[in-house]
Amino acid sequence: MKRFLSKKCRDIKPSLMMKMAAMAGGVEGCIDLTLGEPDIPTPRTICDALCEAARRGDTHYAPGMGLRGLRNAISGYWKRRYGLDYSPDEILVTTGGSQASHLAMQACLDPGDEVIILEPFFTFYEQHVRQAGGVPVYCTSGVEEAFLPDPAKIEACTGERTKAIIINSPCNPTGAVFPPELLKEISNIVSRHDLLVISDELYEAFVYGVSHVPFASLPGMKERTVTIGGMSKSYAMTGWRIGYAMGSPEILRAMQVTGVPHTISVNTMVQKASEFALNNCDDAVSEITTLFEKRVKFAYEKFRDLPGIRTAEPKGSFYLFLDVSGTGMDGEEFADRALKEAKVVTIPGASFGQNCGNYVRIACTVSEEMLDEASQRILKILIN
Repeated sequence: MKRFLSKKCRDIKPSLMMKMAAMAGGVEGCIDLTLGEPDIPTPRTICDALCEAARRGDTHYAPGMGLRGLRNAISGYWKRRYGLDYSPDEILVTTGGSQASHLAMQACLDPGDEVIILEPFFTFYEQHVRQAGGVPVYCTSGVEEAFLPDPAKIEACTGERTKAIIINSPCNPTGAVFPPELLKEISNIVSRHDLLVISDELYEAFVYGVSHVPFASLPGMKERTVTIGGMSKSYAMTGWRIGYAMGSPEILRAMQVTGVPHTISVNTMVQKASEFALNNCDDAVSEITTLFEKRVKFAYEKFRDLPGIRTAEPKGSFYLFLDVSGTGMDGEEFADRALKEAKVVTIPGASFGQNCGNYVRIACTVSEEMLDEASQRILKILIN
């Protein structure tokens, strides 16, 4: 049957991230540190709002840009948290944050356009750029720089074909949060080279001891930034598949038209429940982010001193990115041994960039007891 596949799909393979997550299900007694989703259920009041919407008959197609009430709620959320003004016409509701990223690339890139990706990066960015005919250009930072990009390196990556840069702060997979002075330097580069910015801020609520600065809030950046947000992490709604993009109405309309053949519109009941969440559940966001702050700090204390392992203290999101080169293994070897000998499932760093082969990512999305047990299991294979 392979002959019926298109050339581009004949040899397509799942990412290492998807592969390791799938393997976790086949290992009895394993501790799965692959999943980038809260292990807690969606707050009951949000679920009730969805059920009430269904009972009211809100079961029909929604407008392509998203329900007006939800877009008003998104606008209100960013206004009260960050003082950032977006009108409903500057907001597009999407089927998760990943679709927002995909549609932004489809709407804005021509074949051969270059996009700077700050490495380590969320796996799908690279795929979204390539699927749109773009060319990824990688700007790498490591544990030595606390995973914060060097503006001079970004400048050096910029050329005549550069059209955009993707920023992710707070970052998946590293937990880095870009400080205001770094964001300002990046904005200066963006202005000099007339670039578009895709700013993935899905983890904006998960910051620890620092502040989140929306890139669009910097002088002159709102009109050239597509900001990606969503409900998945801060409201524990990963499976609901709802996100959004905020930016220029011209870009958003192109994204919406591009997405119509795929999804027509986003689930109406989920939109109604999301509107309720944004307007009424700030306390739930605070409880969720406080829980993960404790877990991240606990995991950092447990994993940073393991033999041969280095990492930087996460300031946001809920991940640790571990440099395992000091163990004599690269990321894939480490992940393989951790799975087979310790029954701990991690994701090799190669999933997050071609220069990240010496790393693994762990997600702090299990209890402190399980994080402690995982660190003890890994310690045993490192000292034997």
